[in-house]
Amino acid sequence: MATIQLTGDNVKSRIWWMTWVERNEIIGRIVQDDIGRCQIWPAGPHWSPMKSFAAFTFDSPETAAAEVELYFRGR
Repeated sequence: MATIQLTGDNVKSRIWWMTWVERNEIIGRIVQDDIGRCQIWPAGPHWSPMKSFAAFTFDSPETAAAEVELYFRGR
């Protein structure tokens, strides 16, 4: 099981960090553009599988995180 937690960035209001709770690892960040669309930017040791998400945009940080959580569910 994978639980993805969103934490807002301390400096920039349109950035959220995604942490894989069970492993206590940052796996990426979500960046919201000026029109509200969110894009995932991979980070950390799981960069390779996360890079496929960079091609998509999402309606909200929560929607993006839910998609990542679904991907990591069986890992």
